[in-house]
Amino acid sequence: MPFYNWISEKSLFIGDILLGSSMKKSFDFLMQSQWWSKEEIEEYHNQKLRQLVEHAYKNVPYYQNVFEQRKLKPDDIKTVKDLVKLPLLTKEIIRENFPHNMVAQNIPREKMIIGGSSGSTGQPLQYYKTKESLSMIRAANLRGWYWTNFRLGDPYMKIATMPRNRLSKKIQDWLNRSYYVHSRSIDQKDIDFILETIKRRNIKIVRGYPGSLFILATFLEEKGDNSFKLDTIITTSEPLYPYLREKIERVFHCKIFDSYGAEGAPIIFECPTHECYHISPEIAIVEYLKDGQVVSEGKASLVYTDITNYATPFIRYDIRDFAVPRNEPCSCGREMPSVTTLEGRETDVLITPSGKYITFYFFAGYFEHQNFIDLFQLAQNEIDKFTLYIVPNSNFKEEFIKKIKEDVLEVMGTDITLKIEVVDDIPLTSSGKRRFFVRNPQIKVML
Repeated sequence: MPFYNWISEKSLFIGDILLGSSMKKSFDFLMQSQWWSKEEIEEYHNQKLRQLVEHAYKNVPYYQNVFEQRKLKPDDIKTVKDLVKLPLLTKEIIRENFPHNMVAQNIPREKMIIGGSSGSTGQPLQYYKTKESLSMIRAANLRGWYWTNFRLGDPYMKIATMPRNRLSKKIQDWLNRSYYVHSRSIDQKDIDFILETIKRRNIKIVRGYPGSLFILATFLEEKGDNSFKLDTIITTSEPLYPYLREKIERVFHCKIFDSYGAEGAPIIFECPTHECYHISPEIAIVEYLKDGQVVSEGKASLVYTDITNYATPFIRYDIRDFAVPRNEPCSCGREMPSVTTLEGRETDVLITPSGKYITFYFFAGYFEHQNFIDLFQLAQNEIDKFTLYIVPNSNFKEEFIKKIKEDVLEVMGTDITLKIEVVDDIPLTSSGKRRFFVRNPQIKVML
Protein backbone atom coordinates (compact mmCIF):
# COMPACT_ATOMS: atom_id res chain seq x y z
CA MET A 1 0.00 0.00 0.00
CA PRO A 2 1.42 3.45 -0.92
CA PHE A 3 2.59 5.46 2.06
CA TYR A 4 -0.01 8.24 1.71
CA ASN A 5 -2.84 5.72 1.63
CA TRP A 6 -1.46 4.04 4.75
CA ILE A 7 -1.19 7.39 6.56
CA SER A 8 -4.73 8.38 5.50
CA GLU A 9 -6.24 5.18 6.85
CA LYS A 10 -4.38 5.58 10.12
CA SER A 11 -5.67 9.16 10.38
CA LEU A 12 -9.18 7.79 10.94
CA PHE A 13 -8.09 6.73 14.41
CA ILE A 14 -6.60 10.17 15.13
CA GLY A 15 -9.79 11.85 13.91
CA ASP A 16 -11.86 9.70 16.26
CA ILE A 17 -9.75 10.81 19.22
CA LEU A 18 -10.07 14.50 18.30
CA LEU A 19 -13.78 14.42 17.45
CA GLY A 20 -15.01 11.81 19.90
CA SER A 21 -16.31 9.69 17.04
CA SER A 22 -15.91 5.98 16.26
CA MET A 23 -15.46 5.84 12.49
CA LYS A 24 -12.33 3.65 12.53
CA LYS A 25 -14.03 1.06 14.74
CA SER A 26 -17.18 1.22 12.60
CA PHE A 27 -15.26 0.87 9.36
CA ASP A 28 -13.31 -2.17 10.59
CA PHE A 29 -16.58 -3.74 11.73
CA LEU A 30 -18.32 -3.07 8.39
CA MET A 31 -15.47 -4.52 6.35
CA GLN A 32 -16.04 -7.78 8.22
CA SER A 33 -19.84 -7.74 8.47
CA GLN A 34 -20.31 -7.29 4.72
CA TRP A 35 -19.65 -11.04 4.45
CA TRP A 36 -22.29 -12.08 7.01
CA SER A 37 -24.75 -14.79 6.04
CA LYS A 38 -28.47 -14.06 5.80
CA GLU A 39 -28.95 -15.84 9.12
CA GLU A 40 -26.37 -13.64 10.82
CA ILE A 41 -27.98 -10.52 9.38
CA GLU A 42 -31.42 -11.62 10.58
CA GLU A 43 -30.12 -12.33 14.08
CA TYR A 44 -28.37 -8.94 14.18
CA HIS A 45 -31.53 -7.13 12.99
CA ASN A 46 -33.76 -8.74 15.59
CA GLN A 47 -31.34 -7.99 18.40
CA LYS A 48 -30.82 -4.35 17.39
CA LEU A 49 -34.54 -3.83 16.79
CA ARG A 50 -35.45 -5.00 20.29
CA GLN A 51 -32.88 -2.63 21.80
CA LEU A 52 -34.10 0.31 19.71
CA VAL A 53 -37.77 -0.29 20.51
CA GLU A 54 -37.06 -0.56 24.23
CA HIS A 55 -35.13 2.72 24.10
CA ALA A 56 -37.80 4.56 22.08
CA TYR A 57 -40.57 3.34 24.40
CA LYS A 58 -38.76 4.57 27.51
CA ASN A 59 -37.27 7.82 26.24
CA VAL A 60 -39.09 9.27 23.19
CA PRO A 61 -42.51 10.86 23.86
CA TYR A 62 -43.81 10.27 20.32
CA TYR A 63 -43.21 6.53 20.56
CA GLN A 64 -44.57 6.40 24.09
CA ASN A 65 -47.83 7.76 22.67
CA VAL A 66 -47.75 5.31 19.74
CA PHE A 67 -47.35 2.31 22.03
CA GLU A 68 -50.05 3.58 24.39
CA GLN A 69 -52.53 4.21 21.56
CA ARG A 70 -51.93 0.76 20.08
CA LYS A 71 -51.87 -0.96 23.46
CA LEU A 72 -48.41 -2.35 22.79
CA LYS A 73 -45.37 -3.06 24.94
CA PRO A 74 -41.74 -3.38 23.75
CA ASP A 75 -41.98 -7.17 24.17
CA ASP A 76 -44.58 -7.17 21.39
CA ILE A 77 -41.83 -6.24 18.90
CA LYS A 78 -39.42 -9.15 19.00
CA THR A 79 -38.52 -9.64 15.32
CA VAL A 80 -38.53 -7.74 12.06
CA LYS A 81 -41.88 -9.35 11.18
CA ASP A 82 -43.43 -7.59 14.18
CA LEU A 83 -42.66 -4.14 12.73
CA VAL A 84 -46.02 -4.11 10.95
CA LYS A 85 -47.64 -3.56 14.38
CA LEU A 86 -46.20 -0.04 14.35
CA PRO A 87 -47.39 2.81 12.11
CA LEU A 88 -45.34 4.34 9.32
CA LEU A 89 -43.27 7.39 10.18
CA THR A 90 -43.43 10.27 7.70
CA LYS A 91 -41.60 13.51 7.18
CA GLU A 92 -44.76 15.37 8.21
CA ILE A 93 -44.93 13.51 11.53
CA ILE A 94 -41.30 14.29 12.32
CA ARG A 95 -41.74 17.95 11.49
CA GLU A 96 -44.87 18.21 13.64
CA ASN A 97 -43.18 16.56 16.65
CA PHE A 98 -39.58 17.77 16.37
CA PRO A 99 -37.82 18.44 18.64
CA HIS A 100 -39.98 18.09 21.75
CA ASN A 101 -41.63 14.74 21.08
CA MET A 102 -39.19 13.13 18.64
CA VAL A 103 -35.91 13.48 20.54
CA ALA A 104 -34.71 11.04 23.19
CA GLN A 105 -34.94 12.61 26.64
CA ASN A 106 -32.11 10.56 28.15
CA ILE A 107 -29.40 11.85 25.79
CA PRO A 108 -27.89 15.27 26.55
CA ARG A 109 -28.30 17.67 23.63
CA GLU A 110 -24.57 18.42 23.60
CA LYS A 111 -23.98 14.76 22.73
CA MET A 112 -26.26 15.02 19.68
CA ILE A 113 -25.49 16.31 16.21
CA ILE A 114 -28.11 18.20 14.23
CA GLY A 115 -28.81 16.75 10.82
CA GLY A 116 -30.97 17.79 7.93
CA SER A 117 -32.13 16.72 4.52
CA SER A 118 -31.52 18.93 1.51
CA GLY A 119 -35.22 19.01 0.82
CA SER A 120 -35.10 17.60 -2.71
CA THR A 121 -38.88 17.15 -2.54
CA GLY A 122 -39.30 20.77 -1.52
CA GLN A 123 -39.64 19.99 2.18
CA PRO A 124 -36.47 20.34 4.30
CA LEU A 125 -36.24 18.29 7.47
CA GLN A 126 -34.22 18.49 10.68
CA TYR A 127 -33.41 15.75 13.18
CA TYR A 128 -30.70 14.72 15.65
CA LYS A 129 -28.16 11.93 15.33
CA THR A 130 -25.74 10.44 17.81
CA LYS A 131 -22.01 10.47 17.13
CA GLU A 132 -22.07 6.67 16.98
CA SER A 133 -24.77 6.71 14.32
CA LEU A 134 -23.02 9.36 12.26
CA SER A 135 -19.76 7.40 12.49
CA MET A 136 -21.51 4.26 11.23
CA ILE A 137 -23.09 6.11 8.30
CA ARG A 138 -19.80 7.70 7.26
CA ALA A 139 -18.04 4.35 7.58
CA ALA A 140 -20.70 2.68 5.40
CA ASN A 141 -20.19 5.37 2.78
CA LEU A 142 -16.45 4.75 2.89
CA ARG A 143 -17.01 1.01 2.54
CA GLY A 144 -19.01 1.71 -0.61
CA TRP A 145 -16.16 3.81 -1.95
CA TYR A 146 -13.76 0.94 -1.24
CA TRP A 147 -15.92 -1.26 -3.49
CA THR A 148 -14.84 1.00 -6.36
CA ASN A 149 -11.14 0.27 -5.62
CA PHE A 150 -10.77 3.73 -4.11
CA ARG A 151 -8.54 3.94 -1.04
CA LEU A 152 -8.20 6.76 1.47
CA GLY A 153 -5.41 8.97 0.24
CA ASP A 154 -6.32 8.64 -3.45
CA PRO A 155 -6.95 12.07 -4.98
CA TYR A 156 -10.49 12.67 -6.19
CA MET A 157 -12.82 15.48 -7.24
CA LYS A 158 -16.15 16.20 -5.58
CA ILE A 159 -18.56 18.27 -7.66
CA ALA A 160 -21.25 19.91 -5.51
CA THR A 161 -23.66 22.82 -5.66
CA MET A 162 -22.78 24.76 -2.51
CA PRO A 163 -19.40 26.22 -1.47
CA ARG A 164 -17.39 24.94 1.50
CA ASN A 165 -17.79 27.55 4.24
CA ARG A 166 -16.60 25.62 7.30
CA LEU A 167 -12.86 25.59 7.94
CA SER A 168 -13.06 22.03 9.28
CA LYS A 169 -14.48 20.82 5.96
CA LYS A 170 -11.74 22.58 4.02
CA ILE A 171 -9.08 20.98 6.22
CA GLN A 172 -10.77 17.61 5.76
CA ASP A 173 -10.69 18.05 1.97
CA TRP A 174 -6.99 18.92 2.10
CA LEU A 175 -6.13 15.89 4.24
CA ASN A 176 -8.21 13.58 2.04
CA ARG A 177 -6.79 15.02 -1.21
CA SER A 178 -10.32 15.96 -2.22
CA TYR A 179 -10.56 18.67 -4.88
CA TYR A 180 -13.90 20.22 -4.01
CA VAL A 181 -15.55 22.30 -6.71
CA HIS A 182 -18.99 23.82 -6.44
CA SER A 183 -21.14 24.86 -9.32
CA ARG A 184 -24.52 26.23 -8.41
CA SER A 185 -25.28 26.77 -12.08
CA ILE A 186 -23.36 24.97 -14.80
CA ASP A 187 -22.49 27.44 -17.52
CA GLN A 188 -19.57 27.44 -19.94
CA LYS A 189 -17.21 28.97 -17.39
CA ASP A 190 -18.02 26.26 -14.83
CA ILE A 191 -17.61 23.48 -17.41
CA ASP A 192 -14.21 24.81 -18.49
CA PHE A 193 -13.01 25.14 -14.88
CA ILE A 194 -14.09 21.63 -13.86
CA LEU A 195 -12.58 19.93 -16.90
CA GLU A 196 -9.36 21.94 -16.68
CA THR A 197 -9.00 20.98 -13.00
CA ILE A 198 -9.48 17.28 -13.81
CA LYS A 199 -6.68 17.46 -16.39
CA ARG A 200 -4.31 19.64 -14.40
CA ARG A 201 -4.65 17.58 -11.22
CA ASN A 202 -4.72 14.26 -13.11
CA ILE A 203 -7.96 13.35 -11.33
CA LYS A 204 -9.12 9.78 -11.93
CA ILE A 205 -12.03 9.57 -9.46
CA VAL A 206 -15.01 11.94 -9.57
CA ARG A 207 -18.10 12.14 -7.39
CA GLY A 208 -21.10 14.22 -8.36
CA TYR A 209 -24.76 14.44 -9.26
CA PRO A 210 -25.81 12.57 -12.42
CA GLY A 211 -27.37 15.73 -13.85
CA SER A 212 -24.15 17.74 -13.55
CA LEU A 213 -22.00 14.91 -14.94
CA PHE A 214 -24.42 14.45 -17.84
CA ILE A 215 -24.01 18.11 -18.79
CA LEU A 216 -20.20 17.73 -18.71
CA ALA A 217 -20.40 14.59 -20.84
CA THR A 218 -22.71 16.26 -23.34
CA PHE A 219 -20.30 19.17 -23.72
CA LEU A 220 -17.32 16.87 -24.32
CA GLU A 221 -19.26 14.76 -26.80
CA GLU A 222 -20.39 17.77 -28.81
CA LYS A 223 -16.85 19.12 -28.78
CA GLY A 224 -15.50 15.75 -29.95
CA ASP A 225 -13.09 15.58 -26.99
CA ASN A 226 -12.30 11.92 -26.26
CA SER A 227 -9.36 12.55 -23.93
CA PHE A 228 -11.04 12.36 -20.52
CA LYS A 229 -10.48 8.86 -19.17
CA LEU A 230 -11.43 8.38 -15.53
CA ASP A 231 -11.06 5.26 -13.37
CA THR A 232 -14.27 5.66 -11.38
CA ILE A 233 -17.33 7.89 -11.15
CA ILE A 234 -19.50 7.82 -8.03
CA THR A 235 -22.96 9.31 -8.34
CA THR A 236 -25.43 10.22 -5.64
CA SER A 237 -28.61 12.11 -4.71
CA GLU A 238 -30.37 12.00 -8.08
CA PRO A 239 -31.84 9.00 -9.94
CA LEU A 240 -29.33 7.52 -12.39
CA TYR A 241 -31.46 6.71 -15.41
CA PRO A 242 -30.06 4.42 -18.13
CA TYR A 243 -29.60 7.22 -20.67
CA LEU A 244 -27.61 9.22 -18.11
CA ARG A 245 -25.41 6.25 -17.21
CA GLU A 246 -24.80 5.28 -20.85
CA LYS A 247 -23.54 8.70 -21.94
CA ILE A 248 -21.47 9.44 -18.81
CA GLU A 249 -19.73 6.05 -18.89
CA ARG A 250 -19.12 6.23 -22.63
CA VAL A 251 -17.66 9.75 -22.62
CA PHE A 252 -15.47 9.26 -19.52
CA HIS A 253 -14.46 5.66 -20.38
CA CYS A 254 -15.27 4.19 -16.96
CA LYS A 255 -17.96 2.57 -14.87
CA ILE A 256 -20.32 4.44 -12.57
CA PHE A 257 -20.92 3.33 -8.99
CA ASP A 258 -24.26 4.78 -7.95
CA SER A 259 -25.25 5.36 -4.33
CA TYR A 260 -28.24 6.39 -2.26
CA GLY A 261 -28.73 7.85 1.17
CA ALA A 262 -31.50 9.66 2.99
CA GLU A 263 -32.37 11.21 6.31
CA GLY A 264 -32.23 8.34 8.73
CA ALA A 265 -30.03 6.79 6.14
CA PRO A 266 -29.69 3.25 4.99
CA ILE A 267 -26.56 3.60 2.89
CA ILE A 268 -27.24 1.87 -0.42
CA PHE A 269 -24.30 1.40 -2.80
CA GLU A 270 -24.01 -0.19 -6.21
CA CYS A 271 -22.35 -3.57 -6.10
CA PRO A 272 -18.82 -4.01 -7.56
CA THR A 273 -20.37 -6.43 -10.08
CA HIS A 274 -22.94 -3.76 -11.06
CA GLU A 275 -25.67 -6.39 -10.77
CA CYS A 276 -27.54 -4.59 -8.00
CA TYR A 277 -27.44 -2.13 -5.12
CA HIS A 278 -26.56 -3.49 -1.67
CA ILE A 279 -28.27 -2.08 1.42
CA SER A 280 -26.21 -1.65 4.59
CA PRO A 281 -27.93 -4.06 7.00
CA GLU A 282 -25.75 -2.83 9.87
CA ILE A 283 -27.58 0.52 9.64
CA ALA A 284 -31.11 -0.21 8.55
CA ILE A 285 -33.89 -2.74 8.37
CA VAL A 286 -35.67 -2.25 5.06
CA GLU A 287 -39.26 -3.10 4.17
CA TYR A 288 -40.99 -2.81 0.80
CA LEU A 289 -44.61 -1.68 0.83
CA LYS A 290 -47.23 -1.79 -1.89
CA ASP A 291 -50.82 -0.77 -1.17
CA GLY A 292 -49.96 -0.79 2.52
CA GLN A 293 -48.74 -4.39 2.47
CA VAL A 294 -45.19 -5.70 2.89
CA VAL A 295 -44.04 -7.30 -0.38
CA SER A 296 -40.84 -8.99 -1.55
CA GLU A 297 -40.91 -8.31 -5.27
CA GLY A 298 -41.96 -5.70 -7.80
CA LYS A 299 -41.77 -1.92 -7.57
CA ALA A 300 -42.57 -0.86 -4.01
CA SER A 301 -42.18 2.01 -1.58
CA LEU A 302 -38.93 1.94 0.41
CA VAL A 303 -39.53 1.96 4.17
CA TYR A 304 -36.71 1.63 6.66
CA THR A 305 -35.84 1.53 10.32
CA ASP A 306 -32.52 3.05 11.36
CA ILE A 307 -31.11 0.74 14.04
CA THR A 308 -28.13 2.99 14.83
CA ASN A 309 -29.66 6.35 15.76
CA TYR A 310 -31.05 6.68 19.27
CA ALA A 311 -31.31 10.49 19.25
CA THR A 312 -34.22 10.85 16.80
CA PRO A 313 -35.34 7.29 16.08
CA PHE A 314 -36.55 6.57 12.55
CA ILE A 315 -38.79 3.51 12.90
CA ARG A 316 -40.64 2.46 9.72
CA TYR A 317 -39.81 5.70 7.95
CA ASP A 318 -41.49 6.13 4.57
CA ILE A 319 -39.01 8.08 2.44
CA ARG A 320 -41.46 8.03 -0.50
CA ASP A 321 -38.92 6.73 -2.94
CA PHE A 322 -39.41 3.50 -4.81
CA ALA A 323 -37.20 0.47 -5.31
CA VAL A 324 -37.37 -3.00 -6.84
CA PRO A 325 -36.09 -5.64 -4.38
CA ARG A 326 -33.78 -8.35 -5.67
CA ASN A 327 -34.12 -11.89 -4.36
CA GLU A 328 -31.41 -13.62 -6.40
CA PRO A 329 -27.95 -14.11 -4.86
CA CYS A 330 -25.31 -11.68 -6.04
CA SER A 331 -22.20 -13.05 -7.72
CA CYS A 332 -20.02 -10.84 -5.50
CA GLY A 333 -20.76 -13.23 -2.63
CA ARG A 334 -22.31 -10.64 -0.29
CA GLU A 335 -25.65 -11.72 1.18
CA MET A 336 -26.60 -8.17 2.14
CA PRO A 337 -30.16 -7.15 1.15
CA SER A 338 -30.24 -5.72 -2.37
CA VAL A 339 -32.40 -3.95 -4.92
CA THR A 340 -32.14 -3.95 -8.70
CA THR A 341 -33.26 -0.35 -9.19
CA LEU A 342 -33.84 2.80 -7.16
CA GLU A 343 -36.51 5.11 -8.46
CA GLY A 344 -36.93 8.63 -7.16
CA ARG A 345 -37.96 11.57 -9.30
CA GLU A 346 -36.39 12.14 -12.67
CA THR A 347 -33.43 14.49 -12.62
CA ASP A 348 -34.62 18.04 -13.21
CA VAL A 349 -32.46 20.48 -15.12
CA LEU A 350 -33.38 24.11 -15.74
CA ILE A 351 -32.13 25.91 -18.80
CA THR A 352 -32.34 29.69 -19.05
CA PRO A 353 -32.53 31.68 -22.32
CA SER A 354 -28.79 32.38 -22.14
CA GLY A 355 -28.02 28.64 -22.07
CA LYS A 356 -27.20 28.33 -18.38
CA TYR A 357 -27.99 24.91 -16.89
CA ILE A 358 -29.13 24.74 -13.28
CA THR A 359 -29.84 21.53 -11.37
CA PHE A 360 -32.56 21.65 -8.71
CA TYR A 361 -30.06 20.88 -5.94
CA PHE A 362 -28.97 24.51 -5.85
CA PHE A 363 -32.41 25.48 -4.59
CA ALA A 364 -32.59 22.51 -2.23
CA GLY A 365 -29.22 23.46 -0.74
CA TYR A 366 -30.17 27.12 -0.51
CA PHE A 367 -33.41 26.55 1.39
CA GLU A 368 -31.83 23.94 3.66
CA HIS A 369 -30.14 26.82 5.46
CA GLN A 370 -33.24 29.01 5.83
CA ASN A 371 -35.45 28.67 8.91
CA PHE A 372 -38.39 30.77 7.76
CA ILE A 373 -40.07 28.48 5.22
CA ASP A 374 -41.71 25.07 5.50
CA LEU A 375 -42.16 24.20 1.82
CA PHE A 376 -41.10 25.51 -1.55
CA GLN A 377 -41.58 24.78 -5.23
CA LEU A 378 -40.22 26.36 -8.41
CA ALA A 379 -42.33 26.45 -11.57
CA GLN A 380 -40.99 27.25 -15.03
CA ASN A 381 -43.99 28.67 -16.86
CA GLU A 382 -42.12 29.87 -19.95
CA ILE A 383 -38.48 29.63 -20.98
CA ASP A 384 -37.77 32.96 -19.24
CA LYS A 385 -40.55 33.12 -16.64
CA PHE A 386 -40.40 31.39 -13.26
CA THR A 387 -42.55 31.37 -10.15
CA LEU A 388 -41.19 30.41 -6.74
CA TYR A 389 -43.86 29.30 -4.30
CA ILE A 390 -42.99 29.36 -0.60
CA VAL A 391 -44.98 28.23 2.44
CA PRO A 392 -43.82 30.42 5.35
CA ASN A 393 -43.62 29.63 9.03
CA SER A 394 -43.67 31.87 12.10
CA ASN A 395 -40.09 33.08 11.44
CA PHE A 396 -41.01 34.53 8.06
CA LYS A 397 -40.92 38.27 7.36
CA GLU A 398 -42.00 40.06 4.20
CA GLU A 399 -38.58 41.65 3.75
CA PHE A 400 -37.05 38.20 3.20
CA ILE A 401 -38.66 38.05 -0.25
CA LYS A 402 -36.32 40.67 -1.65
CA LYS A 403 -33.26 38.79 -0.36
CA ILE A 404 -34.48 35.48 -1.81
CA LYS A 405 -35.05 37.08 -5.22
CA GLU A 406 -31.59 38.67 -5.21
CA ASP A 407 -29.87 35.39 -4.28
CA VAL A 408 -31.75 33.32 -6.85
CA LEU A 409 -31.31 35.81 -9.69
CA GLU A 410 -27.59 35.97 -8.94
CA VAL A 411 -27.42 32.30 -9.90
CA MET A 412 -30.05 32.09 -12.62
CA GLY A 413 -29.12 35.34 -14.37
CA THR A 414 -30.89 38.55 -15.26
CA ASP A 415 -32.40 37.27 -18.51
CA ILE A 416 -35.28 35.69 -16.63
CA THR A 417 -38.15 37.05 -14.58
CA LEU A 418 -38.85 35.58 -11.16
CA LYS A 419 -42.07 35.98 -9.25
CA ILE A 420 -42.29 34.87 -5.63
CA GLU A 421 -45.65 33.89 -4.20
CA VAL A 422 -46.39 33.13 -0.55
CA VAL A 423 -48.94 30.30 -0.38
CA ASP A 424 -50.62 28.18 2.30
CA ASP A 425 -49.60 24.81 0.89
CA ILE A 426 -48.07 23.01 -2.08
CA PRO A 427 -50.20 20.13 -3.37
CA LEU A 428 -48.97 16.55 -3.56
CA THR A 429 -48.52 14.73 -6.83
CA SER A 430 -50.44 11.55 -7.58
CA SER A 431 -47.46 9.56 -6.27
CA GLY A 432 -47.73 11.29 -2.89
CA LYS A 433 -44.75 13.63 -3.25
CA ARG A 434 -44.46 17.36 -3.45
CA ARG A 435 -42.55 18.20 -6.58
CA PHE A 436 -39.73 20.65 -6.09
CA PHE A 437 -39.63 21.65 -9.74
CA VAL A 438 -42.53 21.87 -12.18
CA ARG A 439 -41.89 22.63 -15.83
CA ASN A 440 -44.44 23.58 -18.47
CA PRO A 441 -44.45 20.45 -20.70
CA GLN A 442 -44.26 22.66 -23.80
CA ILE A 443 -40.76 23.76 -22.75
CA LYS A 444 -38.21 21.39 -24.23
CA VAL A 445 -34.85 21.06 -22.49
CA MET A 446 -32.21 20.07 -25.03
CA LEU A 447 -29.12 18.48 -23.48
